[in-house]
Amino acid sequence: MISLDEIRKKTETMFPQVMKMATNPWTPTAKLAAHKSVYPAERLKYTGRARDVSRFFFEKGWSMGLPIMPPTPDAVTEMLQGTTRKADEVIGLVPPRMGTLTIEMVAVHAAMADCKPEYMPIIITALEALLDPQANWQGAATTTGTTAVLTIVNGPIVKEIGLAYDQGAAGKGHHANAAIGYAINSIAYTVGGSKPPEMDKGTLSAPSDFTGWIFGENEDALPKGWNSYHVEKGFRKSDNVVTVMATYPPVENIDHWSSNITEQMRWWAHLISPMINIGGPCVPLTLSQTFIVGLGPEHAQMVAAAGWTKAMFRQAFWEQTPIPLSAWPAGCAPGILEQRLGKPLTPESMIPITTSPDLLEIVIAGGAGKQSHYFAPFPGGKAVSKLIRE
Repeated sequence: MISLDEIRKKTETMFPQVMKMATNPWTPTAKLAAHKSVYPAERLKYTGRARDVSRFFFEKGWSMGLPIMPPTPDAVTEMLQGTTRKADEVIGLVPPRMGTLTIEMVAVHAAMADCKPEYMPIIITALEALLDPQANWQGAATTTGTTAVLTIVNGPIVKEIGLAYDQGAAGKGHHANAAIGYAINSIAYTVGGSKPPEMDKGTLSAPSDFTGWIFGENEDALPKGWNSYHVEKGFRKSDNVVTVMATYPPVENIDHWSSNITEQMRWWAHLISPMINIGGPCVPLTLSQTFIVGLGPEHAQMVAAAGWTKAMFRQAFWEQTPIPLSAWPAGCAPGILEQRLGKPLTPESMIPITTSPDLLEIVIAGGAGKQSHYFAPFPGGKAVSKLIRE
């Protein structure tokens, strides 16, 4: 929060410039660049070693800095064999610079990330989901926050392509996960122009800018009677589904000690708070957004052993994680909170994670070990799920 004197000084400094720009006629001095067709992609000849190609692409701003595989015409043609979509099909405009994304360009970046052709349907579907306005990819690509794309995959395709879903699924040593995540972020960087410092304003950012969070739900570890994540969202068990969400770094629940459900819920209650709703303390956009609880299989089994359903866990989680309004910074006016919650507030009023427990979604994440994760969304965005088509 800044003082009134500081606000007045900034205003007095900027106003003459704003007035000049608003009242003086402006004549462009530069010529528009010649229009280039988005398909086919421009070809170039380059002679050198693979290492030289990788460095050349980085210098041109076509890669993020990690090594790439040269996207030769043969490599791109091979990648296109993994989908029935036409190479010249336009998927959409990638924010923030609104670069045109074709299926061919997806194949180019998939080849650069050393993907296999069978990964293409997941990559394309994830990108289509991110282009849904509900995902708020624009905001996530330009924020000062440490955001990343979270991608969750359900259905038979997880095992068919070897996408990791069990031990360490979102980490190292899993080719499909790493390559798919790399391809998606490469498209955001190059086609979308989400680059620091001009478009991506991340204060510090994180390695997840290279490869976002991606894993298959561990459907093998679902407690008896529990449905998988995509079935709960209205899809059939046999459907292949991708869910994406722009997320902040997850909060990890390292609970090795709870021996019953009461203790586990108490652990969650002291770990999570609405303060995690980044952009939330003063402008609580996220109160009406999707949050994802990635339950580790061992934590999920403890919940199920208590006779609890997902709905019961969700309700208890929502009831036990509010904090009082008095915890908010003094500079945060409660008016917007009152509007979103639909009631007047006092310092003692308890502020929940979300406006409804139904906004808490649960996925079985990872393998053995008493670890779970809590993913908070970027403000203005929600989890978007799409059916994969070949």
